[in-house]
Amino acid sequence: MVWLLDSAAALLLLCLAMLVVGESASAEEASVRDPAVAGQFYPAEAAELKKQVAAFLVAGAGKAKVEGKPIALIVPHAGYAYSGRCAGVAYATVKGQAYKRVIVLAVNHRGMPFRGGSILSVDAYRTPLGNVPVDKAACATLRESELFGEHASAQRMEHSLEVHLPFLQEALGAFQLVPIVLGDLADDDYAAMAALLRKVMDQDTLVVASTDFTHYGRNFGFAPFEDKVRENIEKLDKGAIDLILRRDGPGFSKYLARTGATICGRCPIRVLLQLLPDKATGQLVSYYTSGDEANDYRHSVSYGAIVFTAPGQWGEPPAAKPVAGPLDVQISEAGQKKLLEIARRALEAVAAGKDLPETRLDDAELQGRNGVFVTLNKDGQLRGCIGNFRPETPLYETVAVQTQQSALRDPRFQPVQPAELKDIEIEISVLMPEKPIKDPLDWEFGKHGIIVRRGWQQATFLPQVAEHFKTKEEMLSACCRKAGMLSAMWRDPETTVLIYSAQVFGEKPAAKAR
Repeated sequence: MVWLLDSAAALLLLCLAMLVVGESASAEEASVRDPAVAGQFYPAEAAELKKQVAAFLVAGAGKAKVEGKPIALIVPHAGYAYSGRCAGVAYATVKGQAYKRVIVLAVNHRGMPFRGGSILSVDAYRTPLGNVPVDKAACATLRESELFGEHASAQRMEHSLEVHLPFLQEALGAFQLVPIVLGDLADDDYAAMAALLRKVMDQDTLVVASTDFTHYGRNFGFAPFEDKVRENIEKLDKGAIDLILRRDGPGFSKYLARTGATICGRCPIRVLLQLLPDKATGQLVSYYTSGDEANDYRHSVSYGAIVFTAPGQWGEPPAAKPVAGPLDVQISEAGQKKLLEIARRALEAVAAGKDLPETRLDDAELQGRNGVFVTLNKDGQLRGCIGNFRPETPLYETVAVQTQQSALRDPRFQPVQPAELKDIEIEISVLMPEKPIKDPLDWEFGKHGIIVRRGWQQATFLPQVAEHFKTKEEMLSACCRKAGMLSAMWRDPETTVLIYSAQVFGEKPAAKAR
């Protein structure tokens, strides 16, 4: 009997040991991000994938002539059948070079929206060619900032990071990966994120910004021209590429806002441009469109590869450039009239399918980087209202851009049509600098606008919206719901409440902003 008990105990211990081993294996398995688009964007079978990537690199080597060791690349992320040739030219410029670390800045196409960067807590990323080890120390350092978090849904089915890995494996061999999928970024996030990335970079770091260029066609909701489509697509892309080569991040963002160019990797590009040292130079080494492949431009995506080099590699961070802040001043009646005229011209242009008119003003009071909301009202009812709290452009330019946004991109409404213009009244709210408050009720009802912010979720109500509510509590609760939070979240210590004042003026008084 004793033997039977001992045997049973031994059997139990063996089962427990097997369970522990199984759990350990599962935990180890869970620490690897498996490929999501193998067999779709690129071959799932290792030998076929290796052969295809090698062919792209060989073909690319004959096209890219770059002086010096690249420090950064801009590379497309479509299926290899479309953008593989372009990617091959970019990665041929780094083939055989030694890099300890590769930072890939990718795009959130399919995950839940969030602010900042997604970095998974995994040990490696798997491809059919094997595992790519993650630089866990660098990732841990970045995740100490609130700008970086797990945001797992952003990477679960995302292709814009994964498709680069087989090219990097074939071109570089051994390296560690810092895999980042970017969500939404505010204007002042680019410099903050670049400063954080600089902490984990050295001379042996390569940065890859993942992006396709213009997505043209009705399937993409972007068909601003129907004549000379191929010529106009390239003209649109080359305007953006020219600003990238000049390392003009704010100009690049302004260009996208003015033209509506559908460049999906705008955030990776902006972060990269913020990172580049002052003496970095870029070279466009490949450009074509998917429409070129089939000679059909009804739906077309553009692909461009850009290589950056710099004497001394990464060297010192770029010198900080002085930027004007918001002005805490009241706009004169003359200034108000000019801003309303700019908004009206912008509205008429974008409703007709044209670019924003070019405007230059020297008025000192219109140069501040103040937040702006432009409200469109039709027959006393809201027709569009979008704003920007932290613009990088002077006030008069911001008014034009936000008029365009309110007319075309308010998700609550269809784009404004030319026939509506005569019935639309424009109201402009120029925001004074915002400030956080400890007591969420410590503000003046009807005088202050409010912002509720919790992680990536945030919303605002302009001061004049108070007329729709009876109490501060009611207005705060509604603002929370607008941000996608529970009504009472403004009471939570983790939620930040900020207030600001605004100077409001319009073509006609008493327009109802929301």
